[in-house]
Amino acid sequence: MQISKNIVHLILALGIIFLFATYLHFGNSKTFENILTFLSVTIGFCITALSIIATSSFAKDLYKQEAPNDNSKTLLHQLVGKFTNSTIAFVTAITIILIYSFIEPIDVKIFKFWHTQISIKSILSGVIWYLTFLSIWFFIDLIKLFSKFVIQSAKRQ
Repeated sequence: MQISKNIVHLILALGIIFLFATYLHFGNSKTFENILTFLSVTIGFCITALSIIATSSFAKDLYKQEAPNDNSKTLLHQLVGKFTNSTIAFVTAITIILIYSFIEPIDVKIFKFWHTQISIKSILSGVIWYLTFLSIWFFIDLIKLFSKFVIQSAKRQ
């Protein structure tokens, strides 16, 4: 079941990237500087939030509780896993934006596909936009999760 779910997510992600690279590609790479700033702030938030969680007594309680959907992990493992996955998404997006900025002055081969043009630059742009929206989704999820953590931590003091 998990494998089929991952395959569906992969196909959906590739479809969205393809749309961003072809039909929704508007040459709006000037906004990537703002996206870099946002992603830098989100990485700082993740590191700060993890350090707050690591020094709290509530983290010990989370470590003692088994995760309801995975017996091999605790609730603390799941919490740290969400922060890790989010940080990896943020850093990947930053890396691809930097790669894009290095190839931008270079003309690359353009292919015609279903009445649209597709190139390495447009594919990278599609990946950047996909990762940006995914990062925003992860960031909102982390904000919600961290706010619950703060409330639970305050209840225990």
